Amino acid sequence: MAHNDNQILSNTFVLAPEETPNIKTRYRRICTPLPSPETIPDLQRAASLFPDVNCYQPPIIWDSAEGFTIKDRAGNQWIDFTSTAVMTNTGHGHPAIREAVTKHVDSGGLMGQFSFASDIRIELAERLVNIAPDYCDKVYFWTVGSEAIECALRLAREAGLCQNAKKYHVLTHQADYHGWTLGAHQMSGTSASKPWLATPDSAIHHIPFPGSDEPGNTDWSEFLQNNLAPLAEQGITAEKICAVFIETMQGWGAVPLPTGYVKALRAWADANNVLLVFDEVQTGFARTGKMFAHAHYDVRADLLCIGKGLTSTLPLAAVLGPADILDLLPPAEITTTHAAHPVSCAAALANLDVIEDENLISESVRKGDIAEGSLRKLQERFPDVVSDIAGFGLLRGIHICDPKSGKLSRELARDWTWAAVKHGVMLFQVNRPSIKVCPPLIIDDDAIVEGVEALGDALAAILS
Repeated sequence: MAHNDNQILSNTFVLAPEETPNIKTRYRRICTPLPSPETIPDLQRAASLFPDVNCYQPPIIWDSAEGFTIKDRAGNQWIDFTSTAVMTNTGHGHPAIREAVTKHVDSGGLMGQFSFASDIRIELAERLVNIAPDYCDKVYFWTVGSEAIECALRLAREAGLCQNAKKYHVLTHQADYHGWTLGAHQMSGTSASKPWLATPDSAIHHIPFPGSDEPGNTDWSEFLQNNLAPLAEQGITAEKICAVFIETMQGWGAVPLPTGYVKALRAWADANNVLLVFDEVQTGFARTGKMFAHAHYDVRADLLCIGKGLTSTLPLAAVLGPADILDLLPPAEITTTHAAHPVSCAAALANLDVIEDENLISESVRKGDIAEGSLRKLQERFPDVVSDIAGFGLLRGIHICDPKSGKLSRELARDWTWAAVKHGVMLFQVNRPSIKVCPPLIIDDDAIVEGVEALGDALAAILS
């Protein structure tokens, strides 16, 4: 696949068809060059209508999707290792969700409702409070994860200002991703400073991420204090910090934090009246083998930001937390038109039923073990390329090195992603030196194994 060496991925929607292997298995079917020749006119239309920033994923026009497979209209079929960017936890078009949405629409419940109450919104809020940690009393509904992060940022600063007039500084970890809106974007990456920002938020600070390469005997309290020391030298001491935002696993490579570090962070936060805000937008709702992934660390989250897998279909996000924080803002201070649309609520309730009825938390653990075993075999097959396998449950990351230089390679990750699509496994570009493996939690066991083996075939094809 053509690419450039800049931070921005090139527009892939204008590629000419490329030869592919002929594949026909129970789960995969590749019967045309890719992109399929009959879809080229529509890809060209898309490239002329959409900005380049929306045209960097593999140039496949999805025609339909069911369970854990995706099809185009030319008859090609893929095993889905994307879950539509880690969203469709219960699979594409689960019958129970389809039925719930259809039933609600047919009942006349298609109206939006702004902040008016409705039975289905109340029912979903009660359901979420019941499955959340017991200190979560209330639900602040939003539409997408970035909005939930923005809301949590506002709430955290309001909570800090209730303690003292200077307690509004926020910490996040380098290389975390929290979204695309103003505050969320500044909390992402390595600095609040962005080329397009005239005045970045000077009270957002990025501290080093505790990588897996730290020694096993690391004193995590000391590690944390060492990372906070440069801030203290600038006068930004604990009494000025209101919150730490944590991407529960760094999504680009499914990288967990060391449990000892998170516990040290929790102890420091408790000692200094600092909130820990966990971004669970990608990691919630059974994705990692827990309902919420911060449970892997056995710590309390003061606020939880959720989305994506909440519905497995329609836009819906939320902040969960205690009433004394969520009630800090007076009525109408911040709001959104489409939050908790009744149809999205219907999808969410059905989705939560599926997670429970089909035991998807335990299934994520079991199938995650299958994925882990298959990915380790892939690493053994290509030790010079696969530098690490990371993750929990069915959120896994393959970390990729250039076999010649030994350095992490974003370019090889891009090429491998496209090669995998040509071999019948749908992946999405993360523009980092990694591939994410995150199939729907309802995927068949042998489809996991077949999909990972196909990744190996794809890599062998581009290395040959």
